Amino acid sequence: MSDCIFCKIVAGEIPGFKVYEDQETLAFLDVMPRSRGMCIVVPKKHYHRFDEDMDTSSKAFDAAIVVAEKIQRSLNPLAIFFSVLEAQVPHFHVRVYPAYQDSIPLIENKPMEVDQKQLMSLAEKIRSVEVGWKRKERVVEVVREVKAEKPAEEPRKTSGSSWAKRMEDLA
Repeated sequence: MSDCIFCKIVAGEIPGFKVYEDQETLAFLDVMPRSRGMCIVVPKKHYHRFDEDMDTSSKAFDAAIVVAEKIQRSLNPLAIFFSVLEAQVPHFHVRVYPAYQDSIPLIENKPMEVDQKQLMSLAEKIRSVEVGWKRKERVVEVVREVKAEKPAEEPRKTSGSSWAKRMEDLA
């Protein structure tokens, strides 16, 4: 999409501080982070919501796990959070938020001030970490079992008999 900032980063039209890339996805540092090392993982294919392309979305989530592991090993945060927000950029993406002792990254927080030199250094530090985890292809076989229908039972005749008689017949 020509006016999508994430598509422009994927195409190399706008510089991005890349930390991870594979055939389907690209991860880069957020230039207005809520915490040190906050990354955005995007599929290279443009679409808005995760359910528009479940296979590619699954690969984006897998890439987010790889990025989280790289952040964990390189920056040693206390925790790492993931979020999917549709509102800001109309290109599906996963945000990876490292959390540290002195800060909990929230969308409501004011973005940190960082310069390009800091971003380049941080991207190199995260990018340099090797992670051995790879997505395992899962083969799922769907078996649909069709059960034979039971013949319908004869309807009970209730008219003309008393409640006590019907209860006796049931017992």
